[in-house]
Amino acid sequence: MSLQLHASHPILIPELLALIFSHLDERNIARTATVCRQWAEISLDAAWRNVSDIRRLVVLLCPVSSQMQYGPRNSCVCTYKLKRSIHPSDWQRFDRYAYRVRSLTCDDKNRKHTDSSVWAEVKRTRSRTDLLPNLQSLSWYSCSADRQASCLHFLHAGVKRLSINVFPIQIGDSWGSFVEHVHAQAPGVTHLDIRSEFPVATVEVPIYCLTSTIAARFSTFEQLSVIAFSKPVERRTGQPSDVAHFAPSLSAGAFPALQKLSFSAHLAHALEFVNSPFAPHQLTSLYVNVIAIDNSFVLQHFFSGIATHFRQLRELRVDFIIGPDAPIVYPPPPLHTRPNIQTFRPLLSCLHLTKLEFRWDYQVNFTQADIEEIASSWPTLEVFLLNCQPIPEISGPVLTMHALLPFAQHCPRIRELGLYLNADIIPMHYPTSPLHTFKSLHTLSLGASTITNPNSVALSLSRLLPLGCEIVSGVRWPDAFGIALDRVGIMDDRRVRMTEWWVKWNEVAKVIPLAIEARMEERERITVLESEVGAATERLKVRE
Repeated sequence: MSLQLHASHPILIPELLALIFSHLDERNIARTATVCRQWAEISLDAAWRNVSDIRRLVVLLCPVSSQMQYGPRNSCVCTYKLKRSIHPSDWQRFDRYAYRVRSLTCDDKNRKHTDSSVWAEVKRTRSRTDLLPNLQSLSWYSCSADRQASCLHFLHAGVKRLSINVFPIQIGDSWGSFVEHVHAQAPGVTHLDIRSEFPVATVEVPIYCLTSTIAARFSTFEQLSVIAFSKPVERRTGQPSDVAHFAPSLSAGAFPALQKLSFSAHLAHALEFVNSPFAPHQLTSLYVNVIAIDNSFVLQHFFSGIATHFRQLRELRVDFIIGPDAPIVYPPPPLHTRPNIQTFRPLLSCLHLTKLEFRWDYQVNFTQADIEEIASSWPTLEVFLLNCQPIPEISGPVLTMHALLPFAQHCPRIRELGLYLNADIIPMHYPTSPLHTFKSLHTLSLGASTITNPNSVALSLSRLLPLGCEIVSGVRWPDAFGIALDRVGIMDDRRVRMTEWWVKWNEVAKVIPLAIEARMEERERITVLESEVGAATERLKVRE
């Protein structure tokens, strides 16, 4: 007995079915295709929308055979080859499914490889250039440079997101030629993700992969909008020597659509780049990984170049990573020679800037008055991280807990704040005017800030922070941080004390939600009492 349903029945609405099928696994999607004719097309769309096994596409064209081979370190690899030549009728069958594919991932790590002869046969017999005409995202992670080139078979103008591996042999002319082919076949790429598990020159990670040559090649991508670093925890960090001289040769119209840029360089080279007439001055986000600390005057000129040329910039990140191979100066330079308010003052003219992250080696030379100037001049700040993870010094932090007050007063939209503070000096006497509290803050980063009495600090912060604000402490990659201190000869108890401070900040983080709730209840009771006193006063006036 067949069930007759009206076309408007929810179970036959294509959009609703597509949503339901998107939550099914491949096996169950295949079953839905046999339910009825109305479901078949929608089921096929769902089944082929995201393809993570390239063999699924190959077997559509032609039967395949598999052969087990042993690769490096005795790893077993399954290689697929075609059993026969591809016929025109094979392409007709393939086309029924090809236009449904939106995302394709090929990863050689799964130890299932497609032999190069397959792509040679595809190239010989295909009648059109777009194998997957509606493909939008392509991720191709091959184990060698020659296999990586196979991704070119699937590129076309509709591809927007491309994720690929790079190899040492590709850097230089070979890599440039590969990039040119990518650009020619996929001019619409707006998001490019470069990955590497192999040495590039003498390194192997994306954070130091954007050399001058590669940057110059990328500058010709007409719709490239993002060049970003992969997270170090996901990729290795490599050798800074590959980007020791960052000076890409740019021409008019370089990076026409670029909005977000990340690169590693010496600060002097970064200064030359931002002042270049062909630099992407339309950027809204800039992340410069500084290879080595430079003097404050170079940093000030860099900020001046940013303020002059990058008028649309909303996010700026200047980051010096303290790690095992970081070039650190010891003993620390005198405080008066370090970055100060004069260094940062050019950035105050960047009216669109809402996010500033700055990390250096030692603490910067900021006073309470300087912090008040920044906060009052920058009411649009949303994220402000001012070197809260420096190398601790015997003298301790210059700023105290008072440094939080100007941001609470002048920056109502600030949601993330990071400072290096001496939490042993707590504001005991608040202003007589109503105390300004943070309205939007959800993260307070205190890094290696010193602290002795967690309870006193929690009580003080409970007057400023909103409920739900997270206290974050400690340094990035503490093991690497410790190795860096060893190499420059810091062998005293500072690392032990950093651990103690981290433990005490964690105690603050545990206590402060209760303290804030208590403050809120106290304010509510005071409000009720004030209301009752006011009402009683009015009644007395009436009786009189």
